Amino acid sequence: RRSGELPQTNLMLRRLARLSTSRSSPRAARASTMSTSAAKPAVVKFYDSLIPSGNAHKVHLLLHQLEAPSYETIDLDILATPSETRSAEFLAKNPNGRIPTVELADGTFLPESNAILCYLAAGTPMLPDDPVERAQTLQWLFFEQYSHERFVAVLKFWTYWGGLDKKTADEIAAWKTNGQAAIDVMERHLAAGPKEFFVAGRYTVADVALYAYTRSAEHVGYAVGPHVRAWLQRVRDQPRYLPAKPDPLGKMPPDEA
Repeated sequence: RRSGELPQTNLMLRRLARLSTSRSSPRAARASTMSTSAAKPAVVKFYDSLIPSGNAHKVHLLLHQLEAPSYETIDLDILATPSETRSAEFLAKNPNGRIPTVELADGTFLPESNAILCYLAAGTPMLPDDPVERAQTLQWLFFEQYSHERFVAVLKFWTYWGGLDKKTADEIAAWKTNGQAAIDVMERHLAAGPKEFFVAGRYTVADVALYAYTRSAEHVGYAVGPHVRAWLQRVRDQPRYLPAKPDPLGKMPPDEA
């Protein structure tokens, strides 16, 4: 190594750091300040579905358990043609046109249920600080949306509201096979140990996310093993548990028993 190489590298890094700081955005500066503050913008409006949504329920549940300030809930008719989530007014809030979407006190609109969970849980025991445990929590949040919700939730929707007669046998079989595989992954994970919860040996947003649609899986034909069934009850036994809202159309039976 040539003499003086390391000092020159350090000098360059210091210059880059100063340049990065000078070019930081106001949002980045606010985020840095927020990280040292106990306060963060609260949810003031919650855009929900008129019919029960597991993705919305998980957010309502966490808000209730964190004793968040009261907020306004706006129910949108996703069964309308077109869905009320596809109106120009709503698409201005969430270009993807889906619920749940929340509005924060600073005017920010935040969609995607598991992103909302992470926002709400940050700085609380519901989202682990340990890097490995936080990554494991995210692992289950990604699993829930990619391997679980897209099959279990979809079969639930078409069973109660969409009409299974409108879908092909192959589509229904794929939902059942892939959804069952996801529930079986959960059973094996909980059985190894055994574990009471999915991450960190305690109740976290991983459990909140996975609970949302697993709670009604048996009602639409999935087999739920003993470890998952016991875990479902542990979630219901948590302080400030909030049941899912009933179906105003009366098509979905109560699924909290």
